[in-house]
Amino acid sequence: MRTRRRAAVAIQVAVSMTAIIGFAALSIDVGSMYNAKGDLQRTADSAALAAASKLASNNGDGTALARAEAVSYTQKNAVFGRSVTLENSDIEFGRAIPNTSGGFDFQPTETNPDSVRVRVKLEEGSANGALSLYFARVFGYDKADIDAEAIAMLIPRDIAIVADLSGSHKEDSELRNYKNTDINLHQVWDDLPGGISDVGSGWEGTEFPLDGEGHSPQMAGPAWGFMKNLGWGTESLDGSYEPTTDPGLIELAKNANWSDAALEGALGSRGYNTEEIDAIMSSQYDGNGAWDERAAVALGLAEWNSGIPGGRWEIANQQNNGGGLSNAGNGGNGNAWVGSTELNWTETFGDRTAEQSRPIFQDYINNYMNKTWTEMYRANRDFKYQFGVKTFVNYVLERRTSHNQTPEFANTRQQPLKAVKEAVGFLTDELYTLETDDRLSLEIYGETARHEVDLTENYDLVSNRLAEMQAGHYDTWTNMGGGIQRGIEELSSSRARPNSRKYMIVLTDGRANVTADGSTGDYVNGPAYARERSEAAAAAGIKIYTVSVGSNSDVDLMDYLAGVGGGTHFHAEGSIDNYSDQLAEVFRQLGGARPVELIR
Repeated sequence: MRTRRRAAVAIQVAVSMTAIIGFAALSIDVGSMYNAKGDLQRTADSAALAAASKLASNNGDGTALARAEAVSYTQKNAVFGRSVTLENSDIEFGRAIPNTSGGFDFQPTETNPDSVRVRVKLEEGSANGALSLYFARVFGYDKADIDAEAIAMLIPRDIAIVADLSGSHKEDSELRNYKNTDINLHQVWDDLPGGISDVGSGWEGTEFPLDGEGHSPQMAGPAWGFMKNLGWGTESLDGSYEPTTDPGLIELAKNANWSDAALEGALGSRGYNTEEIDAIMSSQYDGNGAWDERAAVALGLAEWNSGIPGGRWEIANQQNNGGGLSNAGNGGNGNAWVGSTELNWTETFGDRTAEQSRPIFQDYINNYMNKTWTEMYRANRDFKYQFGVKTFVNYVLERRTSHNQTPEFANTRQQPLKAVKEAVGFLTDELYTLETDDRLSLEIYGETARHEVDLTENYDLVSNRLAEMQAGHYDTWTNMGGGIQRGIEELSSSRARPNSRKYMIVLTDGRANVTADGSTGDYVNGPAYARERSEAAAAAGIKIYTVSVGSNSDVDLMDYLAGVGGGTHFHAEGSIDNYSDQLAEVFRQLGGARPVELIR
């Protein structure tokens, strides 16, 4: 009995060993196949992501770079302990088309591709061969075909450009900064309409010598009255510049007699007689408020109808009245006091009439050039009373910055705003070149924050609108929190696409100083408002990049905003040329920094 039981057990063991070996073959080889499949999938994923990222490259043929990147990443990833490679047919380019379920479908094409499909395989007949099996050979299976596929795409972006248009965005063009950077006040003047050749000077015989084309070598933009005689003057405005030795400026101090042969000669050429010239050059009545009027006459911004016999008023009367000497309504009271009622304002600024220009010239003389609170005076006290093209253009920049006051500035090279405009232009050019499916909007902020351009694929609408604007366009403070809020609103609007990734680019050259309730000049709660709005943007899934320019920008705040928003802070500073180049490179990077994701 015992012998028969042993025999039966032996038979059972022999029979079960076949099953045990089969299960061993199944578990080991299936495990090998499972591990190989996992390795293949990881390899396909990394190769597809790496390849898709190269489609946005601005350094060559995107598809060629993408193909090379896919091959490289595949070779770097071991599959079941060995290196594998890709064949050309394993890499396919296409466009990712949004579907109704909120995802994307892959449509093969090599025309402007934004996605890559990579197939990594261990198959019989391929360069990698099939996966070798071990125990399964008992059942006649020594190999298995395994593959994995991944599709990665450049995800389309909805990008809100949030641009600082506060008043400080023109300060690198002003005399306030001539000791700190290479200011470009001359370029701003050059860009103003009405150059020396097309402005009636009224100072015949006394202007700067003209070249063969009828232009003064030193003149570029417009000039007024005696300023045409002075020209631009010293061109190099470095730390050694001294206003009192600049031939382009003339000192017309209050409560002081003036002595300037060139000015006296110019007044004589205009028809003023000796008595009138002596009165204009004398401070006798400055204590009675005559200084600003005589300065206006000396500068040729206004003509003086003095009433002094044999003076210029008499000549003008003869010309206007056919030789009659009646001074009714024309001449003054005949004394040496240059009175406000005796002036006829004649020079114009831009396309304004003389009467519209008068308050500007009066403000320049009486509320700017004799004051000590101006930024120009703080830069160098010697600018006080130094009249000329330089100080007048600087006055308009500092005191009349808004579009409502001086729309001409929109077409000038105000810095750093000009560099910012060009940088945004580089971004839009990059997006056009890469033929992305991105959308851009424009939000701006000064004291108030405003939505300017809806999300659009016509990037020129954004760059052109920004090009039309100027520093302090609407107002001058820095409501950064409000600008971020406008960006949130646009990226959350019906114009934002559900399949896109939301980006915000926040630009500034200064410091947030407007609070949530609109209070200005608050450098504590202004930044707090910006931080709070950046946190709200991050909570809404918006990625924030920040770009600051100049040494006065709050880099710590910009670091915080970018950090909260999962983006990067870029900072540019130095000379105008330096930060212009830096901003251009930053925006090129932002144009190509498209998000890459697996869609299968």
